[in-house]
Amino acid sequence: MKKTILTTFLCLLLVSVISCKKDPKTDKLDAVEVVQDSTDVAIEEVVEEKKPVVKKKKKTTKKKKKKTVADGAMRIPGTSISTNNSYSKKYIRDYEKYVRNYKKAVEAHDMDSFLKLSSASSDLSRQYNRLMNILPGEEIEKLSQYMQLKSKQINELSAKM
Repeated sequence: MKKTILTTFLCLLLVSVISCKKDPKTDKLDAVEVVQDSTDVAIEEVVEEKKPVVKKKKKTTKKKKKKTVADGAMRIPGTSISTNNSYSKKYIRDYEKYVRNYKKAVEAHDMDSFLKLSSASSDLSRQYNRLMNILPGEEIEKLSQYMQLKSKQINELSAKM
């Protein structure tokens, strides 16, 4: 029994000696913080600000205004007539855009553009069919004159291919 008590006592003494020892890295020096005057540093770090460079805008050409007649009517391209109907105006704008894209595709001989134009063409034909059902007789005549002119233009472009 004496032997176990003695062994236990020695173990506890050994553990207490090892655990109470200071860290050897911090034994040598205590870190002291040095206060530095920051006004000198702030004066030295001031950098002159550069003026921002202002980029000049490129001059853009003004788009031509749509040919209009009195009371907000839109002149139908290629004819001397005009329309007040908002559905007709939208269709004419869409069809003019289609003709421009078709002309670009013909000049570039780009078959991918023609594939994209096929969906636009089907949209235009659906829109045209709807217009034929809702427009009055005068507007249908105006639109048919416009379509005759544009079909001639499309045929001429197709002949260039």
